[in-house]
Amino acid sequence: MEIKTVNKEDYTKLIINPFSKFDTAEFIELNKTKVENIVYFIFNNGKNRFGLAGGIKDKTLKFPFSATFCNLSEITHGNRIDYYTESIEALINWSKNNNISEILFNTPPIFYDIPHITKLQNALINCGFKILDYDVNFEFYLDNFDENYLNNIHRNARKNYNHAVKNNLYFEKTEDIKTVYNIIKCNREFKGYPLWMSLDDVINTSKIIKSDYFLVSSTSNEALASAVVHHIKENIVRVVYWGNTPEGESYRPINFLSYNLFKYYKAMGIKIVDIGTSTLNSIPNSGLCDFKESIGCNASPKLSFRKDL
Repeated sequence: MEIKTVNKEDYTKLIINPFSKFDTAEFIELNKTKVENIVYFIFNNGKNRFGLAGGIKDKTLKFPFSATFCNLSEITHGNRIDYYTESIEALINWSKNNNISEILFNTPPIFYDIPHITKLQNALINCGFKILDYDVNFEFYLDNFDENYLNNIHRNARKNYNHAVKNNLYFEKTEDIKTVYNIIKCNREFKGYPLWMSLDDVINTSKIIKSDYFLVSSTSNEALASAVVHHIKENIVRVVYWGNTPEGESYRPINFLSYNLFKYYKAMGIKIVDIGTSTLNSIPNSGLCDFKESIGCNASPKLSFRKDL
């Protein structure tokens, strides 16, 4: 397998269907200031098989360098499992020849493409990568959102949803990005959680990745909760952030928000709502994990890998 580096223009021409919005040259270029160099790779064994984009900083080659995951983008389909291993071997050899000291690879949750991700992870292991983190992702399959949804979720989740309904909360899709973001920021500060994106980051990303914004408000028009959602891949959306204000906690607005998000995307024909991980460096936040399971989410592995060179 031959590995070639190309410029962003050629990469864009060759990668007609990037694995996800995170794997587009446009998204990579938006975040280029976070690394020293960006590298666009094409893997060819007589045919162009895969494309892959990463960033270099402090002699570390990162896939991704500013997103939640990264993957090989297929140029041709029906790729044999050997091609994955040969591509990763070529990547390792290129890295050694270019003074790279380590490679980090954060792969997507398995449900994004089970065969493709499985073959990539197998190739990483066979090429000497070690599992760095085994995170737990949560996602909701919208086939499960039907007339029996409320009866099938956990009792406490159903109780919280009913409590919100009794308080006559209002759900809406909005373009008021600042209010949506400020609620998230307040929530993260109150709970001591990190907030990786600034308001400008959210706005600039929305110019590249289709983004939806939602608010839950009280009868007095007080904004209590919000959500930022990205259209990451065909039929899959990802909740980037959601949360409520400390003052809104007693209304149980997140249960109301999750119900209405599922209802909204079900009507759009979306198949999966990715709620994201509830682990940090493999360590679970039990409260978040329990909450996501209580509203009907499935759990799946999200693995990151490392190889020292």
